[in-house]
Amino acid sequence: MQDKSRVNLYISKSLSDDAKKLGINMSQTLERALRADIAKKWKEVNKDKIEGYNQQVSNNGLPFDDDDMAM
Repeated sequence: MQDKSRVNLYISKSLSDDAKKLGINMSQTLERALRADIAKKWKEVNKDKIEGYNQQVSNNGLPFDDDDMAM
C-alpha cells in the first residue's frame, strides 16, 4: 500500500452527499483526477522539450540507431 497523506478539502455539501449516496469513493476519485491533471500539466510544461526531441529524432534518427553499435 502506498503512503497516504491526510488532507482537508472543502466541497459543496450537496456534492458530497450525492457522492456518498451513490457509493463513490471520493479519495479514489480525487486521486484519479489529480493524476490526470498532473499528467496533462506535465505535458503542457514540457511541450517544447518534447517537440524539440521529436524534431531531432525526425532529422537525425534515434540515437544509436545504426550499425556502428552492432556487435
